[in-house]
Amino acid sequence: MRSFLRATHKYLSLTFGILWVLQVLSGVLITFRGEIEEALLHGASQPLDPALLGAAAERLAATRAETLAYVMASQGSPNRYDLLFKDRNGLLQAVHVDGVGTVLRERPYNHDYPAPGWFATAHDFHEALLAGDRGKLFLGFSGALLLSNLLFGLAIAWPARTQGWRRVLLPGLSGPFGANVYKWHRALGFVIALPAIIIVSCGIAQQWPVDAWLAVHSPQPKQHATDSARTIVLGDAIATALARHPQATLSLVTLPDSNQPWYKVRLRTPGEIRRVFGKTAVYVDSHDGNVLLDREALAMPLNERIANTFYPIHTGEFLGLFGRLMVLAVGLSLLTMATLGACLWWTRRRASQSLLKTQTGSQ
Repeated sequence: MRSFLRATHKYLSLTFGILWVLQVLSGVLITFRGEIEEALLHGASQPLDPALLGAAAERLAATRAETLAYVMASQGSPNRYDLLFKDRNGLLQAVHVDGVGTVLRERPYNHDYPAPGWFATAHDFHEALLAGDRGKLFLGFSGALLLSNLLFGLAIAWPARTQGWRRVLLPGLSGPFGANVYKWHRALGFVIALPAIIIVSCGIAQQWPVDAWLAVHSPQPKQHATDSARTIVLGDAIATALARHPQATLSLVTLPDSNQPWYKVRLRTPGEIRRVFGKTAVYVDSHDGNVLLDREALAMPLNERIANTFYPIHTGEFLGLFGRLMVLAVGLSLLTMATLGACLWWTRRRASQSLLKTQTGSQ
């Protein structure tokens, strides 16, 4: 059985190793993406003023051929936002502004890579291989194989009863090069096994229809008749939502369209484990400004709250800065393990070739 697991572990690594390395590397790069991008971007950083931000967004929308579709909070600054404009083909252009609408930067959001920026490109590669839903499905399959390979490696490396754990976890540097590579590959695998399995499992859950499996049903507002012809502007909708949750911060606004004539304002309320993009949602009628539905994240059904935990666990943000640093450390450790594994394979391959040549020469 152990020989079967060892062969499976080796050939899975050789087949998918490059993809896994690129996935881990892109994950490492985007762990602190928001903070790095904002630190490199000079300019204003005014706190959110819903009226001024909304007015600035409306002015920009009036001068553009695209339609304002979303307002998205920055992942690196509480006072900056992306105004996302959608063209006829569904492509998004991001205008980065501060809390009062001062334009700081403009670039593509989901096309013409790497024009959206290297961190944004790494993020979209990590989530979907720059291939949309098909990329997500493939990454779900790849992630399942990576999870299996981690479990195979753990089973192969598990020490015998007579072998002490101290010797396994502190292998030292005595012995030949190949043996040292194996010992450190094994020790590092044991150290990061549990967090790596959890992180990868939650990453897989992001790619597969887990919401459907958990029977998550997010209710939509019921549109009601109104005699009001007045159209509520963006700033009023944001202010209305924040008035319902005074301690919350703005996460994301989906603007109304012909199918959904309401603003969906997502907020992060105190107690949510998401760092920026909270799950509390306030639906504001675009005609009369009434609140059609208010769904607080912490009051959602248990199955929905479970589904909402996968992403923050995958990114480590559910444990704050410590969790994100832990995810970064696990990612770097996986890259180190991949390097050690490649060295081990190459060393053994060279040894086998050398032995074969010796045997051939002796004949």
